[in-house]
Amino acid sequence: MSAATRATRATRACPGRPSRSRARSCALLAGALVAALSSGCSKKEEPLGAPPPPPPAAKPAACAGGGGTISDAASAPFFPRTTGGFCLDPNGGEKTFGESAPLPLDSICDMFDGECEIYKGFGVRRVVEARYVSGEGGSATVDVHLSKFGSTEGAYGMFTKRTVGDGDPADEATPRVIEGGGAAAMGVGNAYLWRGQYLAEITYNDEALAEAALKSSSEKVLPGLVKEMGAKLPGEPSLPPAAAALPRDNMIQLGIRYETKDVLGVDGAGPGAFGYYKEVDKRYRVVAVVRDDVDQAKDVVSTLAKLPGAAREKGIGDGSVRLMNKDGEGSATEWIFARADKTVYGIGDEARVLRNGMTADEHAKLTLTKEEKTARLKKLVSAPAR
Repeated sequence: MSAATRATRATRACPGRPSRSRARSCALLAGALVAALSSGCSKKEEPLGAPPPPPPAAKPAACAGGGGTISDAASAPFFPRTTGGFCLDPNGGEKTFGESAPLPLDSICDMFDGECEIYKGFGVRRVVEARYVSGEGGSATVDVHLSKFGSTEGAYGMFTKRTVGDGDPADEATPRVIEGGGAAAMGVGNAYLWRGQYLAEITYNDEALAEAALKSSSEKVLPGLVKEMGAKLPGEPSLPPAAAALPRDNMIQLGIRYETKDVLGVDGAGPGAFGYYKEVDKRYRVVAVVRDDVDQAKDVVSTLAKLPGAAREKGIGDGSVRLMNKDGEGSATEWIFARADKTVYGIGDEARVLRNGMTADEHAKLTLTKEEKTARLKKLVSAPAR
């Protein structure tokens, strides 16, 4: 509420000449008026598009009637009415955006805090927002944003954007794996679920709880909801081909990031999946790019070979290239790529553990040598197709 609004409400509370008892109340309100005006002068107004205040606490026995329902016929089957002591808000109020929905897709910009271009970049087509309330009353709620994308790759790519993004999956703050759908993860008070063309982002809200208590409470509710929704969502739970092609040995938990555009930012390289790996102290990444046929895969290798400083390598798969890649101000990383049929694999250094100015010994402790990369790459390209 703005300072002006608070001042108006204080003024309206004491019209005319008040009695002695009301005079004391008006004096208190006058003090509130001064504080409100002072606050309005010293603080910026809330920005336009700020989220609305939380809804009033749910009344006890809010779920006594079995919970609410989702009026959107296309997504209603995916939402359980009750879960873990919560139920769909009996007052309804879900919102639907995009294809065959009453609200335009562009309206998700307010809901996703200005990140709508990221969702659009992954091909989002439709979003449903719904809320669960506690059957015991209180202020706890669970918000669900269920997004449908134009492809499985787009939905999975957004899932990995949320779970890994530009960070390091080895970081302690990375969500942990939980059961549900094709892939699911649990953070502090939130959870992510992917299956087929769908991504569900689920948040537990309770402003009355400190972080530790909120984490504990959310872990009693969210995993069950994720598992239920994961079973109801349509589509195959299997990973996109490039992600499925990544080796599992030494992969860090949730250590996959899917790029729907050109990997490593190389024009013409096309989409692919990065895997994050750790062997003792050494870190590295593997990238897999799967094309529709052999000729397209050959084109990827040719594109990589044309990069400045790239050099052809011999004796690895059906064609190999070594190059150095530099992303922004970070340290340059060594990559070796090779093709096996219609799949192109690459093994490179983990940029997240490198820094400018490292000594050769410091660098060597954290990265694979060229020979070690080559050995692992040969193993990959000689393995039977998945």
